[in-house]
Amino acid sequence: MKRLLLPIAVLALAGMPATTRAQGGIGIKGGLSYGTANNNGVDPGATQRSGFAIGIGASSSGMIGFGIEGLYAQRGFTSPAVGASRRLDYIDVPVYLRVSLPNPLVAPFAYVGPQGSYELNCGSGSGNCPDTGRPKLTYAGVIGAGVRLGALGGLSVEGRYVYGLTDLKMSTIQSSSSYKTRSLLLLLGFGM
Repeated sequence: MKRLLLPIAVLALAGMPATTRAQGGIGIKGGLSYGTANNNGVDPGATQRSGFAIGIGASSSGMIGFGIEGLYAQRGFTSPAVGASRRLDYIDVPVYLRVSLPNPLVAPFAYVGPQGSYELNCGSGSGNCPDTGRPKLTYAGVIGAGVRLGALGGLSVEGRYVYGLTDLKMSTIQSSSSYKTRSLLLLLGFGM
């Protein structure tokens, strides 16, 4: 089942009915990604890894709708306490409930939902990450808000917080218990 997540998401994006495309939108988005790892909500002295995120998405229109995306996103952290760093690259597939105030000029929106992420790459300061039993497929909750500017051809600006729910089993920082990713994404979109 874990190997099917990405193909299912691609098929869902490609197979959305034409009526959804006409009422909502299919578009691209990209921007900055700031990530770190926390231990039960406590930052273990880790610093963020800045990177980028880019991908495609689709959403329905109206005051209440749904959205799905496929994003390549960079996350990770550096822990000076033990001199370790992790550069994690993922394919994120968030599926969310979206609430918006439809307006042809300026339309604010907010969304919340689950996200599945598949790890593509894990690099460290000295090469590849050690195999600590870390799962390749992780889960998170996403929450975000933004504004769609219809006067600028459907340009959108948004902020998103990704709250990791899966233990990364990163035994190289201070302990091996409950390290989870936390990310902030600042995104520009076109067409959604």
